[in-house]
Amino acid sequence: MPQIEPFFRFDWFAAILLVGVVQGYFMSLLFLAKRPHRQPYHHLLLAALVFTFASMVLEVFLCYSGLMFRVLDLVDFSEPANFAVGPLTYLLFRSLNGNNWTRKQWLHFLPFVVYFLYHILFYIQPEEVKYNAYIGAYFPEMERLPVTIELFWDPLRWTRYVNELTMLHILLYIVLCFLLLRKQRSTESPNPYFYTWAKFLLFFFVATLVLIVIVKLSYERDLGDHFLAMFLVVQLFFASYKIITDSAFFQPVVQLKYEKSALSEEAKQDLIRKLKAAEEEKFYIQPSASLPTLAKQLHTSPHYLSQSLNERLGKSFFEYLAELRIQEARAILADPTQQHLKVEEVAEQVGYLSKSAFSSVFKKHTGLTPGQYRKNAVSGSV
Repeated sequence: MPQIEPFFRFDWFAAILLVGVVQGYFMSLLFLAKRPHRQPYHHLLLAALVFTFASMVLEVFLCYSGLMFRVLDLVDFSEPANFAVGPLTYLLFRSLNGNNWTRKQWLHFLPFVVYFLYHILFYIQPEEVKYNAYIGAYFPEMERLPVTIELFWDPLRWTRYVNELTMLHILLYIVLCFLLLRKQRSTESPNPYFYTWAKFLLFFFVATLVLIVIVKLSYERDLGDHFLAMFLVVQLFFASYKIITDSAFFQPVVQLKYEKSALSEEAKQDLIRKLKAAEEEKFYIQPSASLPTLAKQLHTSPHYLSQSLNERLGKSFFEYLAELRIQEARAILADPTQQHLKVEEVAEQVGYLSKSAFSSVFKKHTGLTPGQYRKNAVSGSV
């Protein structure tokens, strides 16, 4: 193969892509360290999805920067991953909702495996073929190398239409995610923790498909892939921010201490229904409200109540209690007929015996002190 004239481009675009690659692989290792072998494989699936994104961004970085000229064996190495994004996102949907992994879930990866095996025909091609494929996609003005093809790498034309196949595949899994979301909404005790992540995943999933369509209609070959890679980097950064600010994320959906629990899904749902009824009676405004007291009121054990709160609502009892009390306090502070109440009186009405403790928790949840919140509520800015 003739000598290739050195080419290297490293601008702010390339820098962001490189940071995204490092961030993605680091996050993958982080998730793998969080007991990935525990059902429903919440962290393992997320590690696989982030690793897939990072690998796709890495290929685009190499192509965009020109470093691919030095590692031609990596040309199109991540292309089969196009058919892993959909299944991983959908299965993560299921996992976050507490659905355990079953053997039949492996069938979702059949298109990925089939395309990977098919793509081996390209992997074994000589460097001249990969060089031509690379410049044809990113530098179409450059002269291609003469090459004799002994074994054609795309006999079924799948590679030629990989963009269309990818879009159809992603569309299929978007539909499956919407169906799962619709099914979850119909349950009597929906999981708000699931909704928080479902909205995040589904928004980026749909946005990714829309961006793929726009880029492929606007650019020939792979010339616009760096925009897709940039969007993947944005997803990685946003996911990192959301995980850091979500204290409940690293609590496994099915916690280790509940693995041997005999509490069934039906019993959990029944317990959550009773819990909602207790909320209507405002049990939380009692200063004596505690996990054992509430469990006794609901005719269950503190262990089962704690398990249901963790698995169905994604929070501990103390997080749950504080959330309800602050919600009640916000309503009182915003009520024009109760503006005469002092902050300590509001604290007492929602179950706090200490003004300082109430103010501290209130600011943690709202970012404002009770007095600031009341002032903004009166002016209509909250």
